Amino acid sequence: MMKKFLFSGLFLVAAAGLGFANKLPNVTAPALPPQLPTADPITLIGELTPECQAAMLSIITSPEFFECVPVAALLPILTDPTLLPSVLKDPIHNAAKLLPAIDAICADPKCSDEGVANAVKALQGGCSSEQDQKNPIAQLATFAVTFYSPVRDIICFKDYENEYCTVETIKNILSLPPAPIKLLGGIIDQVIFAEPKFICTPCNKAMVNTLIDFFKAHPETLELVEKAFNIGEEELKIGEIFLAVKCGSPFVDGKVGDSTDPPGKFTYQEADGDKSDASQAHGHKVLLISTLIAAASSVVLN
Repeated sequence: MMKKFLFSGLFLVAAAGLGFANKLPNVTAPALPPQLPTADPITLIGELTPECQAAMLSIITSPEFFECVPVAALLPILTDPTLLPSVLKDPIHNAAKLLPAIDAICADPKCSDEGVANAVKALQGGCSSEQDQKNPIAQLATFAVTFYSPVRDIICFKDYENEYCTVETIKNILSLPPAPIKLLGGIIDQVIFAEPKFICTPCNKAMVNTLIDFFKAHPETLELVEKAFNIGEEELKIGEIFLAVKCGSPFVDGKVGDSTDPPGKFTYQEADGDKSDASQAHGHKVLLISTLIAAASSVVLN
């Protein structure tokens, strides 16, 4: 249920807080598309069926396309075969490479829901053949169009200092101390044991609930996500439980909220002095027990 390419930057950052299941440490780079378009995308386009080529042409010639899609800013991403793979492999350290494109995307108006729906319909109808489904250009276009709305929202969220939320989250994750014990390894353990103030931020609430709302409204897209990242509905549910325990159930209530709220005024973030060392230790135990029970339940149910 997790197949992605473009919202990797944000999606994996969100997944660092979202995905807590035992499969998460084995997250892999997307299998869709199997390879990103190279500097010669014309060849790949030429291999598409006439119907698929016509569908793509109808999208890029629509009056709205050039108003909401910064083509010039996206070309470096599409023509550099190493850029997206490097971000997908290590989003924490490489996501900054996408900032010029993100600036351009967020500066343009958001594409309308109607325009996105028409684009999805065009690709589903014109690029449905097996030949097209194996073509990286068709795969990339399908994924980008399908997940355009939540990805665009997430990458454009800013915090109270007018910094992109994805940047704030990456900085917070990089500042986390080592985990006291090893459970799943690496950053995941650091997130598990992190103080709530680093995880339960207005930015993360906005990003996480944008994803929650999108998948609830479009459950059919979960299959795409699972094929790419090996994270399914069970993992996402465990992630919600993890965040509900760590930040309080309102943190995952489906309400995006205001990402620009100052941290000190944010309802679901605990202040530094709110917990003693003993109560924090107890909270970690409760968190671990809850998430382990959830993980075990998902295995039993499957």
